[in-house]
Amino acid sequence: MYAVLSVTDKTGIVELGAGLRDLGALVVATRGTAELLVAAGVPAIVVGDLSGVPELMGGRVRAFHPSIFGGLLYRRGHPADEADAEAYGIPRIDVLVCNFTDLAAGGAPGAATDSVDVGGPAMVRAAAKNHAHVLPVVDPADYAEVLAALAAADGRVAATDPAWRRALAAKAFDRTAAYDRSIHRVLAQPADGA
Repeated sequence: MYAVLSVTDKTGIVELGAGLRDLGALVVATRGTAELLVAAGVPAIVVGDLSGVPELMGGRVRAFHPSIFGGLLYRRGHPADEADAEAYGIPRIDVLVCNFTDLAAGGAPGAATDSVDVGGPAMVRAAAKNHAHVLPVVDPADYAEVLAALAAADGRVAATDPAWRRALAAKAFDRTAAYDRSIHRVLAQPADGA
């Protein structure tokens, strides 16, 4: 089981990472999150170590790779998906923990555009779409419940409550929709000199 962690709000992430490791997960994280985890004694690798491609373009391209999105989207037990996962070495990502901060409405549209998180919301959408097999976790307030549910299910996502997984997916899509609205608010402002 892989758990991918990519968070702006790092509240509780060390404890969550340690708990996921205790449940047998291999923790994969974006660079800043991985550095925090490792400094706290929680073994973690960076996303590029899993995908085989380092962060590119100053960190603008991190997770866009079939090993990440395939791991989030493939349906366990689906013959064609299982064959693709086997053929291309796509890992089974069972947990995605990802959050991002609304853009500051007072910033300059050009600077805000450069701060737009593209990969995080895309990973959240992928995990939420496949919530039958992947836990999409976007809120630090849910970390303790995630660990408890996985512990009760012996680390098997499919053995957790389907209604709970659906609620996590609904929250995830709500969070990405709010993020998109924050981007719209910033870009809808008149540009300097306009």
